[in-house]
Amino acid sequence: MKNLLPTLVLSGVLLTANAVHAQNEIDALRYGQLDAGATARSLGLGGAGGSYGGDYSSLSINPAGLGVYRSSEITLSPVLNFGSVKGSYLGNTTTETDARFNLNNFGLVFTTAATGKAYQNSKWKAFSFGIGYNRLADFHEEVRYSGSNDASSITDIMAEDALLNGVGQNIIPPLGFFGYQGFLLYDDLGSIPRATILDQGGSINQTKSWTSGGGINEWNISLGGNYNEKLMVGVGVNLLNYKYNRSLNFYEADATGNTNNDFDHLSYNEYLSTTGLGVNIKLGAIYLATEQIRLGAALHTPTWSAYSDIMDYDLTTHTERLKANSGQANTDPFTLVQPEAAYQFDYSLRTPWRGILSATYFFGQHGFLTADYEYTGYSSMRYSFKNDRDYQTQINQAIQETFTGGHHFRLGIEGRMDKFLARAGFAYHTSPFQRADDFGGSGMDLSLGLGARLGAFFADVAFVHRMRKQSEFVYPLASLTVPNEVADLRYGKNILVLTLGYKF
Repeated sequence: MKNLLPTLVLSGVLLTANAVHAQNEIDALRYGQLDAGATARSLGLGGAGGSYGGDYSSLSINPAGLGVYRSSEITLSPVLNFGSVKGSYLGNTTTETDARFNLNNFGLVFTTAATGKAYQNSKWKAFSFGIGYNRLADFHEEVRYSGSNDASSITDIMAEDALLNGVGQNIIPPLGFFGYQGFLLYDDLGSIPRATILDQGGSINQTKSWTSGGGINEWNISLGGNYNEKLMVGVGVNLLNYKYNRSLNFYEADATGNTNNDFDHLSYNEYLSTTGLGVNIKLGAIYLATEQIRLGAALHTPTWSAYSDIMDYDLTTHTERLKANSGQANTDPFTLVQPEAAYQFDYSLRTPWRGILSATYFFGQHGFLTADYEYTGYSSMRYSFKNDRDYQTQINQAIQETFTGGHHFRLGIEGRMDKFLARAGFAYHTSPFQRADDFGGSGMDLSLGLGARLGAFFADVAFVHRMRKQSEFVYPLASLTVPNEVADLRYGKNILVLTLGYKF
């Protein structure tokens, strides 16, 4: 896929004059996409949890699930994440694998249930208060892809940035500054490898790789009640903390074998560290239509969040005998370029609102079938910058033009025999991109689970295979004039989670 910029700007920031922010629509999507389910039970059911209740994950989906509780409980869910990412670029495919442990859930539910005459005389049969933690997103990735490019170089972007914005350090990322200080541009700001390699019929080997970490953690405080064994209601106030860090490298090398064309290789690095805090409210209800059927509905407000980004960059170049031939005092072919200091940005972001409809059908005491439908308003995300209203308008317009509403379908079945349970689940989410045919973004989950109820103790285990594909522009800035190839990424993520609990 090539030259999609006339219809979609997706790589990040479009190269324009006076661009001084690094935040873009893809950053907004990172913090707006959340995983469903945190306990092994909910994950084994495909992430569905909006109407059966009685599981701590319901606090993140539909807090009315608290109304199903008849006893207090404590839960803990460690998780092992492992998988691979296949990166395809210019006909070449590379696979990276990784594995790590995390804590997916920790929660306490305190329940007061009416008994005896109090039960007979009161319409409110039980109240539950829940407090704890669910992990809603995991940002750990290791990605790498490479290919041979005879159409463009990252130095073309450096040259255009230098022509538009000069060669100072005030433009983010400072690509014009890097190109000029790294001896990759002529005095007229034209690209050297463009003139000496690409325009001569040669090609450049390119590799892009990054390692990222962090996640979105939600701290819940929720209250739910049971009205007359027919209506469960719940409300939750949720504090979200965001952490994201990424080290990215882009490497280019001369593929011609010519050691006298003023370019051997470059290595460009980006370092990003983001922290943030947000708050939202979740409202929900579950209605017992019959003994077998429960219907649920929940509304999640947008999350109002404040973030701080710290970004740093560096560039190393090897320009063969260019310095010596041009009369430089320092003839070392290696050049290291760094800005004087890291860049810090403080800003706000409103992530999407969500609406969820759910239904569960119970097979007596033998199990149930459950389903959720969730709508996520990705195009409603909005940035706020205190001192740059023009860029705020530009990037918020890009969000509206890039994203659409997301549809999430989750289906699960649980069977029970005495003290033991078995589960299976399926989930599918549509792409958040308007141009889904070009940039993918859809995903599918397949899951299996087992459980045991041993008096006051219970244990559940689930395995989830998560598949997702997405494409991205390769260069850090997108241009309307420089060919910018697209890389295709296929994620195959496996999740193994154990939930241990105790009722009291």
